[in-house]
Amino acid sequence: MLRENRNKTSKQIHDLQENAKRFCFLIENIHEFDHSEWLAEISLILPRIHAVIGLIDDSNKSECLFSIADIEERFELFCHLKKTLGDKDGYEMGDELIDNELYGSLSDDLADLYFEIKRGLDLIYQGQENLAAALSLWRDGFFLHWGRHLIDAEKHLYDIRVHHQI
Repeated sequence: MLRENRNKTSKQIHDLQENAKRFCFLIENIHEFDHSEWLAEISLILPRIHAVIGLIDDSNKSECLFSIADIEERFELFCHLKKTLGDKDGYEMGDELIDNELYGSLSDDLADLYFEIKRGLDLIYQGQENLAAALSLWRDGFFLHWGRHLIDAEKHLYDIRVHHQI
């Protein structure tokens, strides 16, 4: 049973790496895709990443590696995504307030996700021995910052899909 659980976890971690690579590829190559096809692929891959992040074992928790860096690059990617996504970018968040409405941005969500996911992949590319550090980075970052962006992006993409916009 223990071996079966280890094999299942190994497969989930492998799938997480593959989905992370695919997500980064999609972000980096947005202009190579039809707009609706790209959104559809992003909408399918984010839940796969989300499903595994919560399963990462924290019993071997090491020092938290989370930090927001690359602010200028994030802003550049945000602007690029915002221009490309156009009217599919903005969404309402939470309940409508009397005087204020809260809005989110899919571009902001995806830019933050991209940089955090890419940081983990970069660690893995430096050597498979960095896998535990990458998983720790993803897990900690998810709970400290980018998990909210992931959930907001999933909700917005779900709404777009339900309204047959992709």
